[in-house]
Amino acid sequence: MPLGADDEPTVVEPRKLQLPLPRPPSRGRGADDFEDAPTNPGRPTFVGPRASPPMPSLSGESTSPGSPAFTGVAPEVRQSRWHDRSAAPRGVLSAEAVLKGLDEALQKAAQSKAPVGATRGQLKADWLPLLRQAVEKAGGDGLDAYVTQLLSPPGRKAMTPLVSDLASGMERLEAAPDATTLHTTARELRAVVDRALGASAPPVVSLELQEREMDGRVDVDTLLSIRFASNAELTERRARAEKTLEDLRQQMRALSGLQPDGLFSNFARVKVEKRVMDAEARRRGGS
Repeated sequence: MPLGADDEPTVVEPRKLQLPLPRPPSRGRGADDFEDAPTNPGRPTFVGPRASPPMPSLSGESTSPGSPAFTGVAPEVRQSRWHDRSAAPRGVLSAEAVLKGLDEALQKAAQSKAPVGATRGQLKADWLPLLRQAVEKAGGDGLDAYVTQLLSPPGRKAMTPLVSDLASGMERLEAAPDATTLHTTARELRAVVDRALGASAPPVVSLELQEREMDGRVDVDTLLSIRFASNAELTERRARAEKTLEDLRQQMRALSGLQPDGLFSNFARVKVEKRVMDAEARRRGGS
């Protein structure tokens, strides 16, 4: 079943890849029934046929009737297989600017006198927006493949290795016991980005499965931050999301007869993010 399809339980069962099923008749909106009503009714109707690349499709219904309208897509992303985005990329930097930003963060980390854990945390925070830029420009089918690994384990291997290479590098970065190892691993990650962006025709990222299976509610930054999180960070984020969901449930129930549109939209977004985190924890062998 697709992420965000219900409230309890949160287990996503392995399933075969097949075309999406038709949507059932719409029911009323409720705190734990968010998938049945449009959360973005103001989005303009798409006119004309939508060409779909030959990507694998996950079974189950799409739970989103649409995503917010948005214009001004950067040309590099507009050329992607999946350009109808739920959230705009926050500017697309040149390859030179991405590498320069990585180098500046590396230099700051090298000069840091903080413990290795604090230095690592700051480096990851500085690098995440830049790594997202690199994935936007040269990620190919990496995120689509990651979605299949979450929803239909073991999923498929990406033809473009950038996302998986970055994830492996982040795992080594997390395991670095001292500053020297941390800096060496970080330089290796920087080289991975350099090679990907320096290719003659880097494949821009496809977001088809991410948009379809996650209802357009999980952006690239969020998905990468979940994939790159340490086990401790992932556990903390799951607990925080569960608390947020419970708080939103209580607020919506207290509205008594009013339309909880804003709360409903937030609930839907956090719910899908929580299911992505749960699926990532299972992918790592946890629960």
